[in-house]
Amino acid sequence: MNYGNGDIVNGLIQTDVCAEPGDSGGSLFSGDKAVGLTSGGSGDCTSGGETFFQPVTEALSATGTEIG
Repeated sequence: MNYGNGDIVNGLIQTDVCAEPGDSGGSLFSGDKAVGLTSGGSGDCTSGGETFFQPVTEALSATGTEIG
């Protein structure tokens, strides 16, 4: 994902899930498993687009947090 100004983030989960401004940090689930946190994207829920999620394992590791 290219956030502009040279800020490029690799390893994100790319989806066609709709997102709107203010959704950053929201969760992405697969069944009952949390897999990602909303990071950014393009478009909106009317026109469609792409949404990118930071894998939750990376966020947990960076903060030293465990689930369960």
